[in-house]
Amino acid sequence: MFTALVNAGEPPLAFAPLNQLITDAYAAQHPGTPSDQAIQSVAMHTLTLYAILVRGVNPEHALWVRQRALRGTRRRRFFWLTPPSFNGTRTIADIVRQSTPEARTTEAQLYITNVWQRWSLLHQQTIADWYEAFVIA
Repeated sequence: MFTALVNAGEPPLAFAPLNQLITDAYAAQHPGTPSDQAIQSVAMHTLTLYAILVRGVNPEHALWVRQRALRGTRRRRFFWLTPPSFNGTRTIADIVRQSTPEARTTEAQLYITNVWQRWSLLHQQTIADWYEAFVIA
């Protein structure tokens, strides 16, 4: 379902600046279990959500945020963040259920924001610290 959605499902999403963050939200909503790869993935995707939704970075610069977060020596840069509960929250299925591109886009934006809000309740300060240390430094 996720792959179909991000590959211009039917109907496709309407163009909106935050649509590219669907991948970040999806990855953050499905963090996996503690491993080097999962830790790095969650860090990169939550940092991107933080940059765009909190710091006001232009969504067109999401790739720049990801690249900055992962540049240089990455080993042990990040650590496991206990994931929030996503029970009862929006999912990709809620986006797909919408019948028009505009409705899908609106739902996607709500989904992205909801995923970030869950993470931020538990870990916004840590993610903000990582942003300062590894993205803008």
